[in-house]
Amino acid sequence: MNRSSTVLSCVAALALASSAALAQFNVGTPDNDVWVYPHAGNPGGDPVIRLWGDGVNDINPTGYPGTLETQPYFSHGFFSWDLSRVPGNWRWNGATITLTVTPDTNYDPQRYDVYLRLLSDSFDEFTWVYGVGPYPIPGVNNRVRGDDSRAANGPGSTITFRIPRSVPSNILQSWARNRRMNFAITCTADYLTQRQIIRVASEENALYNGPQLVLE
Repeated sequence: MNRSSTVLSCVAALALASSAALAQFNVGTPDNDVWVYPHAGNPGGDPVIRLWGDGVNDINPTGYPGTLETQPYFSHGFFSWDLSRVPGNWRWNGATITLTVTPDTNYDPQRYDVYLRLLSDSFDEFTWVYGVGPYPIPGVNNRVRGDDSRAANGPGSTITFRIPRSVPSNILQSWARNRRMNFAITCTADYLTQRQIIRVASEENALYNGPQLVLE
């Protein structure tokens, strides 16, 4: 990856909120995404990422989700976007992330919620090993509830997250330092007893659009 001075300036600019934002910039699909689950056979290359919780919680209330060998297991995804193409005069003014639902989703948006959790740290899907750190830890706070009203409409329907301008400064500074934007996608759906699950396309999916990031 080319770390030119332009890249450094554009990423540093993300940490400075400004009303003088340019038009939207489509960053596209993430270059890193993983399915975070203890029994994921191909976490960094699976075309589908599965999302579920315990019916109430979207992350394990007894600790970081997925690192504890306890039932029920929680299943979620990590996504990371490279910011090297962002113009040098860009200013952070919020963003939108869109996920595409794939077949075999069984989800009731009236009962459950899906969340975008802001991550301060990055990861590498090519060296990812479940349960072996260091890797990002989704915070208890800093989450955005997604518009999942269309998630039950079948394959190709979308889930949208609107990230506000008012992101905590430590998150913005971390994104600037790592030259990346990092997120966890989590869900409260009860898979253990109700078989409720959201399946979304990863960047490797050849049939459905992978996650899309647009800077506002």
